[in-house]
Amino acid sequence: MPCFSVSQVPKPLVVAKGAHINRKFMFYNRECSSSVFPAKHILNSLKPNFSGANFLIGDIFGLNATQEMLCKSACLYCSLVKLLKKLIRKAQHCQRLRLLDKHCAVPTLDDTVKSGTNFEGNESEKNVPENSHGSNTSYYVDIEPQFEANKSYCLRSQVESFTWAVIRSVVPTELLGSCHNWRMFRRNIARFIKLRRFEKFSLKQCMHKLKASSFPFLSTEQFSCCLSNQVLKCTTGESIDMHKGSRILDDATHVLRHKLLESWIFWLFSSLVVPLVQANFYVTEIEHGNQDLYYYRKSVWEKLINKSVTCLKDQGYNDLDAATVRHIIKKRLFGFSKLRFRPKKDGMRMLTNLKASSRMPSQKSSLEDKSCGMHGKGKFCSKKDEFNYFKSVNLVLRDTHAVLKGIQLEEPEKLGASVFDYNDVYRKLCPFLIGLKNRLVTVPGAFVVVSDVLKAFDSIDQDKLLSVMKDVIQKDEYLLKQSHQVVCTEKSLWVHKNLVLMDQNMSTAKVTSSVPFCSLQTVFVNQEWSRHVKKEELFFNLKEHVKYNVLQLDKKFFVLGVGIPQGSIVSSLLCSFYYGHLERNLIIPYLEKAGEAAAKDISRRHISNDVSAEESSGDGYILLRFIDDFLLISTSKKLAASFVSRLQRGFHSYNCYMNDDKFSINFDIGDLSGIPSSRVYVGEDGISFLRWSGLLINCFTLEVQADYSKYLNNHLSSTLTVSWQGKPGHHLKTKLRGFMRPKCHPIFFCSNINSADVVRLNIYQAFLVCAMKFHCYIRDLSYICKLRKGFYLKIIQKSVRYMYKLIKKRMHSAYRYSDIRPILQLEEEEVGWLGLYAYIQVLKRKEPWHKQLLSSLRCELVHKIHTSEPLPSQLKYAVDASHSSLIWKIKY
Repeated sequence: MPCFSVSQVPKPLVVAKGAHINRKFMFYNRECSSSVFPAKHILNSLKPNFSGANFLIGDIFGLNATQEMLCKSACLYCSLVKLLKKLIRKAQHCQRLRLLDKHCAVPTLDDTVKSGTNFEGNESEKNVPENSHGSNTSYYVDIEPQFEANKSYCLRSQVESFTWAVIRSVVPTELLGSCHNWRMFRRNIARFIKLRRFEKFSLKQCMHKLKASSFPFLSTEQFSCCLSNQVLKCTTGESIDMHKGSRILDDATHVLRHKLLESWIFWLFSSLVVPLVQANFYVTEIEHGNQDLYYYRKSVWEKLINKSVTCLKDQGYNDLDAATVRHIIKKRLFGFSKLRFRPKKDGMRMLTNLKASSRMPSQKSSLEDKSCGMHGKGKFCSKKDEFNYFKSVNLVLRDTHAVLKGIQLEEPEKLGASVFDYNDVYRKLCPFLIGLKNRLVTVPGAFVVVSDVLKAFDSIDQDKLLSVMKDVIQKDEYLLKQSHQVVCTEKSLWVHKNLVLMDQNMSTAKVTSSVPFCSLQTVFVNQEWSRHVKKEELFFNLKEHVKYNVLQLDKKFFVLGVGIPQGSIVSSLLCSFYYGHLERNLIIPYLEKAGEAAAKDISRRHISNDVSAEESSGDGYILLRFIDDFLLISTSKKLAASFVSRLQRGFHSYNCYMNDDKFSINFDIGDLSGIPSSRVYVGEDGISFLRWSGLLINCFTLEVQADYSKYLNNHLSSTLTVSWQGKPGHHLKTKLRGFMRPKCHPIFFCSNINSADVVRLNIYQAFLVCAMKFHCYIRDLSYICKLRKGFYLKIIQKSVRYMYKLIKKRMHSAYRYSDIRPILQLEEEEVGWLGLYAYIQVLKRKEPWHKQLLSSLRCELVHKIHTSEPLPSQLKYAVDASHSSLIWKIKY
């Protein structure tokens, strides 16, 4: 099925016709062009005469049997020639800029200027700790914006209005059909403009509710008797008497009319709508915008980019000429990375793809180009340039990554308090909480501090980092073994290369693959391949990556003088080793001294009987850090206050300073200047929490809940990717499981951490958000595809059962990464009841959409818990709306 898709930027719009043919449209041409379409568009190269119209007929309908029929039907063919002449003429005289200014006015400076705006980093990208490496690296650009990036885009309704205005001014009325078709076609354009990232728009969606009979050029009169006989001859292979074959004639005419309409609508979208958006807008995602796409006028985007580029030097970027770039990259295997900009809340962020290979014209080729230019017209030059090709940065750094991962597992003390995912958090936090609860009847004095490093990746001192890594990589040689894992999934078959750091005697592996060894869909091959990597090679690649990280923006090259790339395969490990070194040398010794001082002070006050209960709970503490987000939990208020004071001063030798606006504490710190007394989230139930890396930590009991505040900024539908093609029901079933999977970690359900009430509350909240996403998904799906109500009930029941099984599986697997025995005190019937109740509470707020489904869910709910027995107190606590007040603020 031909389809259109809004794909990941910087290739935002992709048009695909057929199974394997893609035409990609890049949004880089300038807005100064007077043509309504891109310069190389077919309508710009044709003349409004018979030859041009005839060529356009072939481009729209194809040079096949259909076109032969058109040529033999004088009525239809002549009508199309006349209409397409008019289309070409109108396209070349369209007042594109006037329509663009009318429908998508450029915001004025007064509307967008924001004095004193500081372009800081986005925290949502690291809300949930996951052990994965993205393909993008981020840099912060502090500029004085003439246009505030997150407010200067055009609304999608404006883009749709402009697109329809141009279509109306270019396409003859006869080719757009009746008023009904106008409304449907404009609605389909609007749905195309509203596509989110990774969504596809099929030809079926383009033609949704369009009627072929309402197009004048496809009317019955156009299909004259001469055409009818040709139709029969083409479809049956022989001429048939008109009176005997009237039914066959009607069927064949209907098929031909439908094929002609398909060809016309596909061309209308692929050759008019998409190029129109391409020529006038830059389409991109923005931070905090989830999967939604945003449309910037080319003139606005160009000003934003130019302003950002002028500020690069102030942010530690140095210009490089082509000769210097060649000198840098000729001695290494990897080349440079290309940049693009992404708007954020108060500025722009630079993103670099470190997974892509690069190429650069050879010096010989460049000299020949200059020679050709000097010799003028008489000199013939070959258009084929010679290029030097380079591997991607992440590919070359795979050996370094494998070694560092091995050191992480073998010598975890070198990473200090680092955690990389929820498994690490559970492994470290759970024993501390168990010891705390065993030692104290209650938790009267839990003093919690949350802090964030200001521009963590961008502020790292490069020379200091390299000296730290010399302390980390100490052996002269490391042994790596590579194996291949052939992984078969429902969608594809792929090969994963797995690098493992081994002991010198080849006895044990230090690193496992990212694909689980226990997977039933995995086959291991080539397990005997191994090689030695020298320390000098590792340091050479690290130094080149850190000190000479060449970035390309259009035709300009830059090198970053401070900080490290955030998205490389080793960036999170480098950052963790760096701040781990800071902890071992400065923070931990300071905390030990502060703890001793607090203990002595409490001891002296015990003698004088002048000590409060909260201060007598000891000096126990735990320090965790997810990349650059610190979490300290202490039983000593003095130690916690001292920690805040030390962080506030910063660490000059590491160029490390905290973001004062991001401090979160649950106690009064008195006269410490510049730090707010508290920055906690308090729900409607009066319970206070601190947010840390996707978790809500109870300020009093230290119980852990999931943080859903990231969904408050936008409508929940912006987080979805809806699939209308293939088997929509199967995709929905898979999506429901995917919605539940991230919140099925033992940290939310283990009774060592959470009470029975909170365990069930965590389950209920996960189902609430899942039900909200379910509603948004089927609402978007329903305009083109409506499934049976019984099917919805069936997949909901399956997703509920799936969650309980996944929780049990995750709790069992927790034995592998924790010395603590996880405790799951939960019944399957309770999970089933909470799931159904959550769906009912969510869907009854959208009752017009789900009347039948709600009736079925209520019947199922009755059988989960015996109505004769009172509802258990744990379930009553879980479904109390005041405990989920944050979730009910989500727009869905």
